[in-house]
Amino acid sequence: MGIGNELGGLLPGREGQPSDSLPKYERTTFDIVTIGAGYLFMPLGLAFALVRMLSTHYKNYRKPVNYSLLFHVFVGGFVQLMGIVVNSIFSEVAVDTGTLIGMLIMFSLITLLPAAVFARSTAKARFRFSQLANQYVHLITVERVRYTGNLADRTGQSEGDVNRDLLYLQKYGVLDSGLLIHEGADAAPQARAGQAAASPFTPPAGQPSYQQPRTQQLPKSVRCPGCGAQNTVAPGQSTSCDYCGTTIAYS
Repeated sequence: MGIGNELGGLLPGREGQPSDSLPKYERTTFDIVTIGAGYLFMPLGLAFALVRMLSTHYKNYRKPVNYSLLFHVFVGGFVQLMGIVVNSIFSEVAVDTGTLIGMLIMFSLITLLPAAVFARSTAKARFRFSQLANQYVHLITVERVRYTGNLADRTGQSEGDVNRDLLYLQKYGVLDSGLLIHEGADAAPQARAGQAAASPFTPPAGQPSYQQPRTQQLPKSVRCPGCGAQNTVAPGQSTSCDYCGTTIAYS
């Protein structure tokens, strides 16, 4: 695909340096044809670039590439228009300086201004995907997340986006190609979180556990079933009525 020398510049390394693991652009043969058409015949290149964008822009890793195609198409249009200006200068038809300057300004506005916009969009899209790729790597290699549903929740992407992104990262060796990622969500983390919320007295790991203290029982006055007199009975014990001798239990 012609991208062997375009690796690098997407994933920041541990010390803030660019990583060489991910391609700056993944250009297919159709992309290369689109760029060539943009520099040779701008309208045809623009049509190719729009077709490519409409068919692939839903993929996160394709967005920088698609914006880059549009950038090249408009730069190619400027080159072609400058060829017209140069041809006018050396042609037998006299063209005054004011007309030439006006043509240069007009051609710059209709080609270089959009090119600058798409160049900026390319840089933004590439940065966003680099951040997303770093997030995937951290979640999978550090936090050991192994379910697409959990990755989707943590990154704000759909599960379809997660699957496409992970295949792309595995393709370029950012993630191990043999890494097993399961579909759906793992309920275990949510269950553990629910148990922790339901047990507020559970201490952190490594600290002794403490049980919630029981309510202390106190002696109470109980009416004698024989004569009706009030007698004081200690917790868990029984006593004889002071007046009739009837056994009174603590209840």
